[in-house]
Amino acid sequence: MKKRLKSILQVVISLALGFFLIWYVYQKLTEEDKQNIMESFQEANYWWIVLSLVVAILSHVFRAYRWKYPLEALDLKVSMINRFSAVMIGYLANLAFPRLGEVTRCGVLARYQRLPFEKLFGTVVAERLVDLIILLSLVVLSVALQAEILLDFVMGILEPMLEKTSSILILAGVGVVGLIAAFIGWRFLQQSVNPIAVKFREIVAGLIEGFKSLRTMKGQAGFYFHTALIWIAYYVMYLVTFQTFPETQEVPPGGVLASFVLGGIAIVAVQGGLGAYPLAIMLILTLYGIEESRGYAFGWIVWVGQTALNVVLGFMAIIAMPLINSKTAKEAPGDAS
Repeated sequence: MKKRLKSILQVVISLALGFFLIWYVYQKLTEEDKQNIMESFQEANYWWIVLSLVVAILSHVFRAYRWKYPLEALDLKVSMINRFSAVMIGYLANLAFPRLGEVTRCGVLARYQRLPFEKLFGTVVAERLVDLIILLSLVVLSVALQAEILLDFVMGILEPMLEKTSSILILAGVGVVGLIAAFIGWRFLQQSVNPIAVKFREIVAGLIEGFKSLRTMKGQAGFYFHTALIWIAYYVMYLVTFQTFPETQEVPPGGVLASFVLGGIAIVAVQGGLGAYPLAIMLILTLYGIEESRGYAFGWIVWVGQTALNVVLGFMAIIAMPLINSKTAKEAPGDAS
């Protein structure tokens, strides 16, 4: 009961934050801004969005194929169509509940293929660890490539504060307190018997174990090759959307990468990126001379396209899974494990 209540609260809070961000941006828009956004929706070249969705499907295919390697390392045989369907159902679940996709993805395979859930989940943890490392690397790369622009942006915010000596002292004090708090927090997580600290250590240990399993996995070359294909497809999928408007075509590759990374973080931070994704894209694009109304409209167009694709493919997968595995279901009637 407590877990269910916690899950419901997470969804409600995340959705509330998403709708708040939509309201926050909307109430700041002038009538001219609203008109410009509507014109942007009308002027967009949606064929580029369609092309990006085709590339997105390829990225999902690559992800489903990559899953084969850690599964086979545990002697788990799953067909490509089942892996793809499970991946898409996982994406759909992530839109409904934060971070539920990985659990759902393994749960549907455990049910229809009669495979151990724990082993399936271990393979997904290992995959996610690799993806997390790549995402963090892209964050560092995007900051390095756009250091000058980002530094100017940050300094533009800080300069008015730094004009006063008192503000400098306050910032220095906050920095020192932050470092002390980080050290205390780290020591607490290492030594405490508090359930939260223990859970954190278990998660870290699981991630380390998952990473170790990748080192002993057969077909490592294939796994990392398809990992590269996934992330290349992600970037190309996003890159082609910049052909939607003449203005966005002029954004340099570094700016595309920066908005790609921030948009990805927004999707993780807020339920499916609702409200947060368009805002994140707008904030980055304004650094490259794109009007706020145009950048905001662009963010919504990309978000709606990708979300709609995941919803459609997810529901198709839900319908397909029982049909694909009808023989297995007949062999084990009523088996929901």
